[in-house]
Amino acid sequence: MGQHIGDLVVTKIVIASNTVTGVTRVKPGGKLVSSGKLLGGLVIEAGGNAVVSGKIDRNVVNDGNFVLNGQVAGRIVGQGIVVMGPGADVSGNDLPIEPGAENSAA
Repeated sequence: MGQHIGDLVVTKIVIASNTVTGVTRVKPGGKLVSSGKLLGGLVIEAGGNAVVSGKIDRNVVNDGNFVLNGQVAGRIVGQGIVVMGPGADVSGNDLPIEPGAENSAA
């Protein structure tokens, strides 16, 4: 699978193995399973769920449920639940979310 250009808004179940160039937003009721690259960062709203085994190149704002088995180049902030798997790595650098030029819903 190629790239998803721009932001990705997750409102249902999405399994992504590609690269998302913008911000990935998981809305309430949305479920993301990602093994690709999320270049613009990840925002998980309350009621949203994300499982990431790939790489996130910016911060994660988590107010939902987040399972990490991959890498975060930035920090994880927010009030949500975070479960760190054995392969999880968080650099702790502050790399703010960067929106993409185009939006797309999934």
